[in-house]
Amino acid sequence: MEIRKLSRENHQEVLDLFADETPYYYFLINELLDNNYSGEAFRVYGEYEGDQLVSILLNNFGNLTYYAKTLRDVAVYQEILPRLSYFKLSGPSELMAQFLPLVPVKSDTLSYMGVVKNIVAQRRYPQLSVRRISSEGELEMHYDLLQSTQEYNLEVSRDEYVAKELKRLQGSQDRRVYLSVDNKMVCACGTVKESRNSAIVIGVVTHPDYRRRGYGTEVLIGLFESLLEEGKYPYLFYNNPAARRVYKNLGMEEVCQWRVVMVDEESK
Repeated sequence: MEIRKLSRENHQEVLDLFADETPYYYFLINELLDNNYSGEAFRVYGEYEGDQLVSILLNNFGNLTYYAKTLRDVAVYQEILPRLSYFKLSGPSELMAQFLPLVPVKSDTLSYMGVVKNIVAQRRYPQLSVRRISSEGELEMHYDLLQSTQEYNLEVSRDEYVAKELKRLQGSQDRRVYLSVDNKMVCACGTVKESRNSAIVIGVVTHPDYRRRGYGTEVLIGLFESLLEEGKYPYLFYNNPAARRVYKNLGMEEVCQWRVVMVDEESK
C-alpha cells in the first residue's frame, strides 16, 4: 500500500475508482475539479495497490471525506492525519466509521444522502410560478419567511442577511427559488455548491400558515425541473422521516446513510 498526493493529472484514475457510482457523487467529483485538486485548504490523497488507485481521502476546508469501493483498512492514512487541518469528517456511513478509532470523537451523527435523476410526481399547482430570487426585496421576504418558522433561528439582522446572501448568489452558481401565494412568499428552497452537473439542495422551508397543502413539494419540483433541464443532478442530505418520504415520492434515489463526525480538536 502507498499513499500519494493527487493532482488534476490523476482525475481519470479518480473517475475509474468511482466507476458506476460516479452519478451518486458528482457533487464530490465536481468539488475536486472546481478546486483543481489543490489549495491552501484543499488536499487530495490516494491509496494505491501497485499502480491502481483504491481509495481517496479529501481534506477540504476543515473537512475529511473518504471514498473506496469496498471496506478497507484506513489505518494506511493514519500517518498523514496529523498533517491535515480538519474539525469534521463526513461521508458514507460505513466508510467513515473506519476512522472512528483514529480520531477523538466529539459527536457522531447519522443522516441520509440521495440524488434525483428523474421526477416521478406531477405539479399540483401548475398555475403558480416557481421564481428565482434575484432582488433585495425578494431576499427581505425570504428572511421574513425563515423568521416565521421554529426551524430557523437567524442571528443576523435583515439588512445583514440580505447583503450576505446577495453577495453569495451573485458570486456563485447557487440559487434560491420560491413560491408566492397572494403576493406572499410561502415556501422556498435553494442550492449550494452548484456546479457543472450537480447541486446540493438546502433550505427547504414553508410558512407555518401554509403547511400541509403541498406547497413545499411544489417548490422542490420546480427546482428539480430547472436543475435537471440544465443537466444538473440535485443531491439531498436529510434525517427527517417526513422529508425522506417526500423526497422519495418525488423520485429521489437514496444512495447511502451519511455520517458526520465532529472532532474534539483539543484532544487531537
